[in-house]
Amino acid sequence: MAHSKRNTSLPHFTSYERGLLRASWGTQRGVIGRDSFLPFGSCRLCLHPARSPTVACAANGDLFCRECVINDLLAQRQEIKRLERERDDAKKRLAEDEERTLEEARTRELYEFELVSMGLEAAKKQGNSGGSENQKKRKAETEEALAAFKAREVDVGGGKRKKVFELDEKEMAQVARKEQERLKQELKKEKSESSKSALPSFWVPSLTPGTDPNEIAANKAVKLTPICPGSTESKQHSYSLKSLVDVHFTEEPGAEGSVARVCPSCKKTLSNTFKVIHKFMTPHDAPDPHATKEEQEQTAALHGRILCYVCETDLTRRESTGDGEADAGAKKKKKKKDKEQGIQPGMVEISSEGTGFAGRGGNIATKAGVAFQC
Repeated sequence: MAHSKRNTSLPHFTSYERGLLRASWGTQRGVIGRDSFLPFGSCRLCLHPARSPTVACAANGDLFCRECVINDLLAQRQEIKRLERERDDAKKRLAEDEERTLEEARTRELYEFELVSMGLEAAKKQGNSGGSENQKKRKAETEEALAAFKAREVDVGGGKRKKVFELDEKEMAQVARKEQERLKQELKKEKSESSKSALPSFWVPSLTPGTDPNEIAANKAVKLTPICPGSTESKQHSYSLKSLVDVHFTEEPGAEGSVARVCPSCKKTLSNTFKVIHKFMTPHDAPDPHATKEEQEQTAALHGRILCYVCETDLTRRESTGDGEADAGAKKKKKKKDKEQGIQPGMVEISSEGTGFAGRGGNIATKAGVAFQC
């Protein structure tokens, strides 16, 4: 029995030792509490109170500084252009390689034709299985072509058959294309066999099969629109410069010389506990935490329209009415018109951290690590 200060002679881990391993090894996860929540009205890029606050997404209500969001848009646009240039360059290199391979195939075809015309045969590797497989494949193709040619013979009577020989441009191009494809496949196979290492180290990038950087770059999907920084990996959404909408909060002097953003109705300070509704197309754009989006829509259905609390600007969405083909045509025209005009009147809930209640929300911080193997 061991009597040392720390018992290290046990063949298994104790509960305390397993707890130490969990704390320092493997993937660590933790739910973000309210102390780590982003304060209401803060920019999601610089994490400071938003200067010239701007709602970047008309559907998600993510809040940013105008300077930060424009810099992010420019950076993403430059990255998209760089990726597009890389993809175009990779496609050009692939086209050049294809042209080079085609030229080699033409040279090989001419060389084999000269050998056959001189009564010789192209040297083939009879020792390995690859040469015999190519021979069998070539023999099968020859037999198939011969059978197709015999099928063109017609009976002229008296047990005699007459050959009908037809050779048009389409057939000649098809035969030439098949021959070029065959030669290209043979060239690729010869190159791959010649580049094989004596020890197949598959973990070396140069020896890994299918690792053509040009082909990977050419087939890589490139995002064509900037992605909103406030979106998550599971729910990504795009945004653009036209979708940016300025937010004008009602501000009042707070404690210690600070400025507090308050509700224009009851003058309460806005925080993450409120569900703030932002209204588009008004000169004031004041959030109102006392009416949810559903209640505002019900009020619009009852009274016919939605008005801004500060300036009484009409915020009712104008939807087309009707049925059948006329309604479908009106909807298409409306979509095109809305796209040209940009942001239409309406409301969106400004996103905030937490749930507004005792719940901590669904934000989970994850740190990936290597698990301890014992």
